[in-house]
Amino acid sequence: MLDLIEVFERADKGLLIPDTDYYMNRFVPKLAELIDRYKIKWDKQTIVNLDDDLADRVFQAAVDLIAEAGAYCPDTNRVMEFTRDEILRAAEQAPKASLFGEGREAKTMYGRDVDEDSVPWVHVGGGIYTTDEQIFVDTVEGLASINIVDSVSVPSILHLRGKDARVRSPQELLSAIKTVILAQEGIRRSGRAGLPIINGISAASNSVSMIAAASPQFGLRSTDGFLIDFLSEMMVNYEALQKVAYFTSISANIGSTSTPLFGGYAGGAEGVAVLATSYLIMGNLIYRGSYHYNAPLHQKLRLSTTRPLLWAIGMSNQANARNMRYPMVNLPYLGGGAGTKMYHHEMAAYMLSVVPAGGNIFSGHPAKSVEPNSLLPKDHQFHAELGLACAKFSRKEADPLAQKCFEKYEKLIKEPTPGFRYEQVYDLKTKKIVNEDYLKIQDEVRAEFKEMGVDVLPS
Repeated sequence: MLDLIEVFERADKGLLIPDTDYYMNRFVPKLAELIDRYKIKWDKQTIVNLDDDLADRVFQAAVDLIAEAGAYCPDTNRVMEFTRDEILRAAEQAPKASLFGEGREAKTMYGRDVDEDSVPWVHVGGGIYTTDEQIFVDTVEGLASINIVDSVSVPSILHLRGKDARVRSPQELLSAIKTVILAQEGIRRSGRAGLPIINGISAASNSVSMIAAASPQFGLRSTDGFLIDFLSEMMVNYEALQKVAYFTSISANIGSTSTPLFGGYAGGAEGVAVLATSYLIMGNLIYRGSYHYNAPLHQKLRLSTTRPLLWAIGMSNQANARNMRYPMVNLPYLGGGAGTKMYHHEMAAYMLSVVPAGGNIFSGHPAKSVEPNSLLPKDHQFHAELGLACAKFSRKEADPLAQKCFEKYEKLIKEPTPGFRYEQVYDLKTKKIVNEDYLKIQDEVRAEFKEMGVDVLPS
């Protein structure tokens, strides 16, 4: 595969072009051309794609998008250009399995096939910021204590001494370190000290904070996972490449992550599907990833659960499953607040769209990932159980079920139902659930799903 130093040099030696010219005269028209060239069209009557040939055409369009548009480095204003052979070689050599965790918690995440009859990787949690240290530790402990969970994402501590830590400030660096220390404490309390954290490090916006917080004395290990983002569409900056240089040097698991925007430069469902697949390929080509966070998002609504997005996300999963098998999870941003029926219905539609399509299980961010203290461990246990139930369906079986779930929250998308906060559900001393209304909602939804044919079994 292409030498990593050569990849870095592509950011210094490529075509010199302003960013506006790259997007308006290169990326946008090329993506539109490829959608037409490969006859990529969303059937608006479906949520889960059943056309294998279409999934393969999406993959080929993604390869050509990288080859013909390239990635863009804003630090040098140059296009990072790659040949089709280099791209295909990276796709062929992408990891099919990656090891996470230590001791008895060491496990392998696999890239899955469509309609695969296997138990997916189960991941829970999220990077939603937390305002209280006790709630942070208790939340992580609760997430790690879910017995069917293989890995966790942890929230962020984004304040010091009661004040928000400004992005790229010295306080941010200290907040990132604090996040890691508290997260490890929560995991140790669960009795699963080796359980991997694979969203390292949510509180770090820049390479300095991320590398500092990754120092071994603070508890993160190379067998955890470290996220490196693609910025804007097809943008790869020096900061991302610095992270790649460091984490490859310590042989750590790198999680390439992308959030292509529906309604942005990518356009609609077809463009998002192609672009999301391109990021999966570039995850190995540029970032040398062990796994990928696939997280397309609606530009205006700031969630992942519209009908076209469900199709696009599942389609990119299928393109990957049939042509790469790069280990990946889908990060859902959900509109409904924690503990609400809307939140659970959204999660069901999402799981049915992505897991039979070759994805693994990831419980989602409620309330568009903006509400503090909104990661409720009981929610994430329920959603992990839900994901395992959805894994039993084929794509053909999943589509009508996803349609039914979507109909339950469709009218609420623009004004999502507000939810619960941790302190409204749990007793802060005993850590037991004391809110009967919260439990009643979950029981009712579990019964709804069973009536639909989705039997969510308690773990």
